[in-house]
Amino acid sequence: MIRVKQRSRHQSRHGRLGKLLSLLASSFMALWLLINPAIISDLPLSWRLPVWLLGVWAVGAGFFHGMGLIRKGLMQKLLGAPQCWVLLLLFYVVVLIRS
Repeated sequence: MIRVKQRSRHQSRHGRLGKLLSLLASSFMALWLLINPAIISDLPLSWRLPVWLLGVWAVGAGFFHGMGLIRKGLMQKLLGAPQCWVLLLLFYVVVLIRS
């Protein structure tokens, strides 16, 4: 007989709603930068690389968390919630200041 492990209604502290919000915020940011890449490309080189790296990390972490691809350990600390939300918020602030 096969036993099926039932999931609890609330899977984790940062459940389905948190994953959905991460995915939506990352998608919006990626589309915004696709439509208007001058937000980052007009920066001087000394600022462009750190902002670009922050953006890649923030949007990537949001997508990873939103899709549920995060595993335990170091990956959870670098890409999981609430780290991805802090990164996305910081990147949103930088982009809003630039636009």
